[in-house]
Amino acid sequence: MSAAPSPLTASAEAVTEARALTQRLSRSLGIPTASSLLDQARPRPVLPALARLFARGGLPQGEAVQMSGRSALSLALACCALTTQDGGWCAGIGLGEPAVSAMQDLGVHLPRFVCLDTPAQDWMRVTSILIESFDVLLVAPGFSASAGERARIAAKLRDSRATLILLGRTHATALTSAARTSPSAARTAPALPAAAPFPGSSEHVTVLGESWEGTDEGSGRLRRRVLRVHSARTGEHTLVLPDPQGAAAPVAPAHSDVPAGTLRLVRDA
Repeated sequence: MSAAPSPLTASAEAVTEARALTQRLSRSLGIPTASSLLDQARPRPVLPALARLFARGGLPQGEAVQMSGRSALSLALACCALTTQDGGWCAGIGLGEPAVSAMQDLGVHLPRFVCLDTPAQDWMRVTSILIESFDVLLVAPGFSASAGERARIAAKLRDSRATLILLGRTHATALTSAARTSPSAARTAPALPAAAPFPGSSEHVTVLGESWEGTDEGSGRLRRRVLRVHSARTGEHTLVLPDPQGAAAPVAPAHSDVPAGTLRLVRDA
C-alpha cells in the first residue's frame, strides 16, 4: 500500500502541471504568455558599445536588470543615456551624490534624470511608487527584500513596462558606508550580502575587472578605463568606459606590424 503524498508534494506537482498546461494551450491556440510577450517587446536603446551586453541589444522593458562590480554605477548610468536623450525619464534611488559632470560625459541628459536622497530603509517603498512614473529606475538597495516584496515589484514592472536596474552591494560599498561613521568601523565592517535575484530578471551583468590607461610611463593623465564585463546571457566582453571624452566606446582591435603566423626567436636569458 503506497503512502499518500504530502501536501507540499501535491502542491508542487499541481504547480508543475498547471505550467505545463499553460504552455500547451499557448502553443496550440497561439495565445502568448506574459514571458513571451516580454521577450518580443522592443528593448530600450543603449549606446552601441553597450548593446552587446544584453541578449536583446538593450535594456529589457518590464524587467529587472542586476549589475554588480566595482564600476557598476558608471556602467548603469551609461545604460540610461539614450533613454534620457530620447525624452524618457530616469531616477536614481540610494545613489548618494553622483558626479554630475561625469554623468553628463556618459551621455545622460541631466534634465531628464532625477536623483533622490532616499533613506536605506525606504528604498522599496519609493521604488514601488516611482515605477509608475519613470521609464528606468537605477537603485542601490538598502536591504535585501523579501520574496513577497520582490514579487510585487516584478508585477508592477510588467504592468508599467519600466526597467529596474539593481546595483549589487559589494565589499567596497560596505567599507565606504562604515567609513562615513567611524574610521575604526571601516577596518572591521563585513561585506553586505548580495541582493537576492528578482523574479523575471533575465539580465545579470558583472564587472570582473578594470584597468586605467594614460600613466604607463609613470606620469601623465588617466585617459581611459578598460572594463572586463561578464553577462549571464551573452558572455564576456571588453569595453572602454570612460574613453578620453568620458563616454562608452568599444575596444579597438590591437594592430601589429608582425604578420600573423610569424615565428619569433626567443633567446634564453
